Amino acid sequence: MDITDVNGVLEQIVGKSDTDRINKMSPNSKLSSLRSIASEMENGKELAILQRYIVNLMEQRRDSLEFPSDTVTVHPAAYDVLIGDITPQDKCIIGDELGTVALEATEADVAFPIEGILYGAGSRIFIPLIVSKRGVSISVHFLFDTGSPCTYLRSETFAALGYGENIPSDTNVIIHGTALTAYLAHGHFENVDLLGQDYMVAIRGVVTLDYPLRKCIVNQKR
Repeated sequence: MDITDVNGVLEQIVGKSDTDRINKMSPNSKLSSLRSIASEMENGKELAILQRYIVNLMEQRRDSLEFPSDTVTVHPAAYDVLIGDITPQDKCIIGDELGTVALEATEADVAFPIEGILYGAGSRIFIPLIVSKRGVSISVHFLFDTGSPCTYLRSETFAALGYGENIPSDTNVIIHGTALTAYLAHGHFENVDLLGQDYMVAIRGVVTLDYPLRKCIVNQKR
């Protein structure tokens, strides 16, 4: 990617002096700043350029064990959570209530607000998001776990994105317009796509839960 294009986009938005300051930051600080800027941009060519650059930055630090201290408090491989109340039958009902088919290819536009549901006796928060990788976009029914610092995709979701038998432990994707590192779901939640705090931090998300109506609304704070 041509860094000149990225700097041109940044200079249009924050000015040359702030662009120079961002370019001198540490990788983690730079990534955090760019995500914050991207979350306030409208869809278009400039946002696409910046998102591709963010993905490139994440690829560069992919094998590093250093994670942003303000968003990740536990190594992704060490996190686990027991989710025993969501069965395959439940997933079918959840899909019907969300109005989309999980892992189905989609050409829908990324838009906010997003409407999710509160499901079951435990009022599990399910949110339908578009996940993209290498030109493939699919609908994913995420379970939002407020206790998880990271976002995880199950092996079936990796496969739907084009991965074969050799599924990696993590990959960089675009989740509903925002570049993010997603990790392979494991342990007691290996059959669930888990949305973590990292996504909500990246989009500056505002989550509203309506228990009487059993609805969840996700919006971006501008």
